[in-house]
Amino acid sequence: MTTPLPSGRTDRRDVPYAFRYLLPEEFVTVEDPSTVEGWTEALTELMPGADVVERAQSAESMRRRLPMFLERDDTLVDIAMCLGAERVRNEDKLSYGLLVVSVRPSTHGERLLAAEGIYRAKERCFFAGEPEAEELDFALGKGLRGRQDMLLATKLPSGPGVMSASLRTVELRAGEQASAGTEDSTTQKIPMALLQLIVPAPVDYCAYVTIATPSVYLLDSYSERLAHIGRTFIFDVPNVVMEANGHRTG
Repeated sequence: MTTPLPSGRTDRRDVPYAFRYLLPEEFVTVEDPSTVEGWTEALTELMPGADVVERAQSAESMRRRLPMFLERDDTLVDIAMCLGAERVRNEDKLSYGLLVVSVRPSTHGERLLAAEGIYRAKERCFFAGEPEAEELDFALGKGLRGRQDMLLATKLPSGPGVMSASLRTVELRAGEQASAGTEDSTTQKIPMALLQLIVPAPVDYCAYVTIATPSVYLLDSYSERLAHIGRTFIFDVPNVVMEANGHRTG
């Protein structure tokens, strides 16, 4: 399966991939992320009673911001959203998340060594200059937790992987001035949680599952959703294309 690039992106090379996974049921897949109509269709399912104009504006905004979650060499596999309310300390809170699945070419050999290399690179990025990081030791993962980041080397049914969760403040702009990279009155700084699972494939690529959410108070909930995908993630024989029982496969 080849998924269209978002508008304006022509710089990737497609990577052959073959894997399956189950999305949590609250996620709705964006079938055609290269068009506003594709995003609108997903938003309509998530927000059937929303204002039509506001829904269209949200769809355009999300389509434009998709490249923020993709690297230059990524092949886009899947995009999904969830939107609703979850209970937090006896209060209903907004729960919104954007999920992106992609693959990236890799010349790694042994998968365990590849996962170790990914882990060490993230460790340097997250914890350089933070000597007080707490060591984590779980049945299926070991790693570190700092002030804003958590990193785990995990054992998945499909093999070794690396899972991370980070809290950041991001700056969002709107309008033509934003596209030119200049400040305007609609610039907003918002907290954002970025969760990622990286799984080296048996050959030639790594799979990336990334969840971005401004619902930082639901970090544990979104971490469990990412772990669910990891537990259901299975690599297939290359060049086999399947879609069955809710699995997304390339």
